[in-house]
Amino acid sequence: MIKAKSIDHVCLWVSSLDEAKKYYEDIFGFKCTYRENNNKTLVIESESVHFFLCESSDMNEFLNKQHISFNVNSLGEVVDTLVSHEITDYELGETDCFSENNYKWCEWLDPSGIRLECVELI
Repeated sequence: MIKAKSIDHVCLWVSSLDEAKKYYEDIFGFKCTYRENNNKTLVIESESVHFFLCESSDMNEFLNKQHISFNVNSLGEVVDTLVSHEITDYELGETDCFSENNYKWCEWLDPSGIRLECVELI
């Protein structure tokens, strides 16, 4: 069983990053920066909150790319759990674009096609 400690972040898709950037900066005071080498993804963060906004006009991309991410103690335990449940179609990686709370990640799809991700802070 995967023991999620908390929700780490979400990735939401919007039709206009410029409009979303202004909104989240003005309303919440978040720091909004374009992800390095990717002008279609905004990294939104404060000291205690971080998430992504991505831009697309393709409704299929909206559904396929949105995801929820859980903070865990050990990605090794996550992979062991997935394998024990015969889930072998997963990806591993690392994200270091935040000022704080960077992480290693493991991502896969649930039976309905929802992207799930677990992260271990580095």
